[in-house]
Order: sequence, then C-alpha cells, then structure tokens
Amino acid sequence: MTMIGNGNSNTANIMSTTNRASGKHYGVYSCEGCKGFFKRTVRKDLTYACRDDKNCIVDKRQRNRCQYCRYQKCLEMGMKREAVQEERQRNKPSTSENEPESSTTTNSPTSISVNHYHHPYSHNDNDSRTFNDLNIERLTEAEKLIEITPKCMPTTKGATKEIELLFQWIKNIPHFQSLDQDDQLVLLKSGWNELLIAEFSYRSTCKHDALLLANGVEVSQQKAQSAGIGDIFSRVLNELVAKMREMQMDLSELGCLRAIVLFNP
Repeated sequence: MTMIGNGNSNTANIMSTTNRASGKHYGVYSCEGCKGFFKRTVRKDLTYACRDDKNCIVDKRQRNRCQYCRYQKCLEMGMKREAVQEERQRNKPSTSENEPESSTTTNSPTSISVNHYHHPYSHNDNDSRTFNDLNIERLTEAEKLIEITPKCMPTTKGATKEIELLFQWIKNIPHFQSLDQDDQLVLLKSGWNELLIAEFSYRSTCKHDALLLANGVEVSQQKAQSAGIGDIFSRVLNELVAKMREMQMDLSELGCLRAIVLFNP
C-alpha cells in the first residue's frame, strides 16, 4: 500500500492488500492497514524491537517482517501519535446507542456494520477470555458454524451468501468482539477478499478445473477467460485449490489459515 508523506513527494510501500491510499490518516495519506497498525501501536502503547540493524525493508511483500521498522517508517512519513489520541477523544462522546447504522450497499463487507449479524458469544464474554483461547478447537468450531451445507453442494442464495457467511464466521472468532469497532472494520477491510478466496478455494477442492461459489455456480476456465479474469482464476486454482487438495486440508487448518489472514492485516 502506498503511504504518502505530508507535504512532499516521498512514497513508501508499507502495507498493501490494495495499492491505493484510502485517505488522510493521522497526517499522511495511507491505506487502512497502515492506519490500523499505527493506531493499535499508539492506543495500546506497544513497543517493538528490531532483530537486525533497524533498517529493514518495509514494502508490500515484507510489511510484516519487522514491526519496529514499520512503525518507524510511519513516524518518518509524518504520522502523528497525538492525532490518534485526539481522534479517540472526539469519538467518545459522539457515539449513541440509538443512532441508526448507515449503509449504502450490501455488496461489499466494508459497507455493512460488523454488528449486523448475531453471534453466540457476547462482547463481555470475549473480554474475559485470554488470547490462549485462540486455539484450534474454537477456530474449527467457527468454520463448522458456517458450513450449513455439505462442502460441495450448491446453496440456494445468491452471491451475497458469501458475505453473510463471512460475517457469521468472523463473529465467532475468539477475541474479535473485544476489539474496538473501528479496529474490527480495519481488519475486515484489509482481509475480506483474502478470507473469501480462502473459503471458496477450500469449497472447490472437490472440483476439477472449476471454482465453486456459495450460490452453487461453478466457474470454469472458459467462463473466467470470457469474464477477463483468466489469470486470477488460474492462480487461485493452481496456487490455492490444488495445494489445499494435495495437503488434504481440513476445517481446522482452514480455520487457522483464515485467522492468520484476519489478524495480520
């Protein structure tokens, strides 16, 4: 993702699940991932250590290699710690429980409130849990909760079913509900596409040379080429579906994979 320094033309590839800045955050134009990383660091007063010489490369491919150097790059580009604190103070009194949620479309997870779907764990219940609870059993249970039909059976709803299942899954991941809502949105915006790809790739392991979507539609190579997504289709099929099939990936492993994607924007 591109972060643009304040008032100059310097750019630094820091965090990128997309390749565009989403706006001006804490003094510089940056992506949601950089914004969320900087905000969590400041709010939780986190400190990092560099294992090398404090001069690590911070770019799209290596953004998570060293948190120390990533944070220093944020400061170098002009992100301001005080802006995070000011934002928190501004937001505190302005929140109303009775204020309606704003929504413009149901076609993107980033436009839907993360509280839209019910989940079995209450907010207070999650607050009392430790991060040791982020174990394989609970991640597997989250995957089972959204597996409402056999893996290779078509479903009756449209493409929005993918998004609905994503929300049902994400609400059952340990500790997600204990995060601030804006942090939840940052994580969701950063990873929703990869989370969906992992889910339908796993669903497609029973197919050959086709991807199986949640609405039961099978996308073949020919259909993908006609839609102009032939290259992406081939990569998903060869790099994800084939590997999952070869490894005989199960729900536990899928749950671990998707949890890593969710919490590592």
